[in-house]
Amino acid sequence: MGMEVLEVNTPGELVMWLYLAESEVSMQQGEAEIILDYLKEHNMALAVCSQELMVKDMGEESPEYQPYSIDDAIHDVCEWNLELIDEMEEGMKNPDSREDYDRFSDALDVLKQQEEVLDGLYSQTKYEQIAVECALQAIIAALGSVPEGVQEKLDAYRQRSPGQTEKTAGMEEGNRQETGQQERIR
Repeated sequence: MGMEVLEVNTPGELVMWLYLAESEVSMQQGEAEIILDYLKEHNMALAVCSQELMVKDMGEESPEYQPYSIDDAIHDVCEWNLELIDEMEEGMKNPDSREDYDRFSDALDVLKQQEEVLDGLYSQTKYEQIAVECALQAIIAALGSVPEGVQEKLDAYRQRSPGQTEKTAGMEEGNRQETGQQERIR
């Protein structure tokens, strides 16, 4: 008797699985929708088997589910998003018509919005943590220590909430300062 495989077909199912699996990565429905849409566009399907996330490449002749982490899914989707951004930017350089230029431009706007969302998700993955640690090691190897300004930025980065981008962290800090000023006025 084989293991039961539960397909992950909706953003809500992905969000729920991440919550139930106590994943380090958390996402909202809109973020999950982006992940699932890109996977579907690449003929990939997610499922859960024995509490493990799996992926099946539907383009294969005999597709089978393979282990696949949410970190890998986010990484793959970020790469695909960047490839599409490059394609749209290239298309805008030499469009065949004004309509083509507008089509590339509109698509680029959507892709850039997705990129910002994906950056927030990527910051929660093991790959982001590995990149930060590698960068620190390279700085220490080159300079002997981490300069104070870099250390301050790193500390601020580590203190922001999971999935929070630098832009949203700055906006939240601005809101906190504005609220503090309003409190002092009262």
